[in-house]
Amino acid sequence: MNDDINYFSKSFRAVVFDEDVKVYNEKTSTSVDQAISFDSEKDEFTSIDLFVSSIVSEILLTMMKVAKKRGEILQDIEAKADLEISNPMYLLNVIGYEDPSLIEKLQIDVYFFSFLEGEKLDEFLDEVLKRTLIYNTFKDKVKVNFKTVL
Repeated sequence: MNDDINYFSKSFRAVVFDEDVKVYNEKTSTSVDQAISFDSEKDEFTSIDLFVSSIVSEILLTMMKVAKKRGEILQDIEAKADLEISNPMYLLNVIGYEDPSLIEKLQIDVYFFSFLEGEKLDEFLDEVLKRTLIYNTFKDKVKVNFKTVL
């Protein structure tokens, strides 16, 4: 049995409704109509869009939280994410593609202004990444580049 101090549990429920999957937590829900879309005109977020959004937003939110805790000034925080998936044709059931699709890499470039420099900046960014749950879980596939801007 897990204790409440060292573990956090959360439950979700997913239900197929028409062509969508509706995912519920204890208070709200979201609908997802595709795992991934190769249509550049698609407006709705797919599950892969939500996944990448969760990692990027968690890094940026953690940066702000750590900066506030330390009394540091961060401004103009922005990120760009590039995702690479191998064997995408497998997802489309194209004949001849039998190897499963994988997220090969997710590169996130984080741009921000800070007065921190050198070792203090490195310590700050190390703490940010250590406090980022989703990044830590998938860090073998995720590359984060922090870039200070003037």
